[in-house]
This record gives sequence, C-alpha cells and structure tokens, in this order.
Amino acid sequence: MTPDTPFTNDYLQRHSKLAALTCQIVGIAIPALLLVSWGLGDAANASVSQLGLPTDHTLSATQLILGTLLSVLPALALARALFGVATCFSHFARGDLFNAGQPRALNLAGRWLIVSGVLALVVPTVLTLVLSLNAGAGARVFAITVTGNGILVILFGALLWSLGHVWAVANRLAAENARFV
Repeated sequence: MTPDTPFTNDYLQRHSKLAALTCQIVGIAIPALLLVSWGLGDAANASVSQLGLPTDHTLSATQLILGTLLSVLPALALARALFGVATCFSHFARGDLFNAGQPRALNLAGRWLIVSGVLALVVPTVLTLVLSLNAGAGARVFAITVTGNGILVILFGALLWSLGHVWAVANRLAAENARFV
C-alpha cells in the first residue's frame, strides 16, 4: 500500500471534495450574511455613519432596498465565481484531471471574479449617492472609493480566466498529439 501523499489520486480526490464543498458553502454564506446584515439594519446604519450623514438621517424603504441590492451584487458575482471553482474541484474529486470541464469552470470563475472586482469598485460610489439622496441640501455625499481589493480581485480573475484558456489549449494539443501516437 502506498502512503497517502499529495501526489496520490486518493489524496487529491478527498481534498478536492472538501475544497468544492467549502467553495459552495462560502458562495452561499457571503451573500446570505450580507442580506441578513442589511435586513437587520446593521449595514445601513454603518453605511450612513461612514458617509458622515447626520445621526438622525433615516433611509427610505426605497433606499434600503436599493442599498441592499447594490451591496449584494459584488457578493453574488463572487459567489458565482466560487461555484465555478467548486465545479473545477468536483471534477478533480471524480478523478477527471484532464477534460474540457475544468478549463471551462476556471474560465467561468475568472470572468465572474472580474465582474465582482469591477462591481466592488463601482458599487460604493453608487451606494453613497443612493443613501444620501434624501439628505438635506449640502449634506448629499458623492464619494469615489477605489480600493486595492477590487483591483486585486480583477487581476486574480484575469489570471484564472487566462489559466482556463491555457488549460483548454493544452487539452486540445494533448488530444491532437494522442491521435498521432
């Protein structure tokens, strides 16, 4: 019996199942927790105080709904990317190491990560406008926020997208070479 090392198929399959499950759980949990936070008013109150609006500033139902929807958009795109990564790991868990499914899943994950990163850069600015719409004259806020997190997510998404493409090309070349041999 061979020892269980990172290079054995059994080790890879077992850990890939765990990784796929983790991606799925996190992909569900992040948007759900954001919705709960906005539903309880915690996120809305924190956003209002961060904007520097008066403490007595109240948000309308429309602002709460729009704020919730805007805030959850990047998380939903991230969740979709995580489900793409989970699909890739699921292939590994089944022992499918080199087929068309993994590159497709990696491409999908990369594209959704790019969308999530772009949304993470755009949403805070739009959110400041939405949350301060009913503020008094001179109290409306327009803040442009650029963080390294959104940029890093875009770059990492581009990396996954590129790796998925390279992997698909490698699979095609391997299949072509197999026909000659």
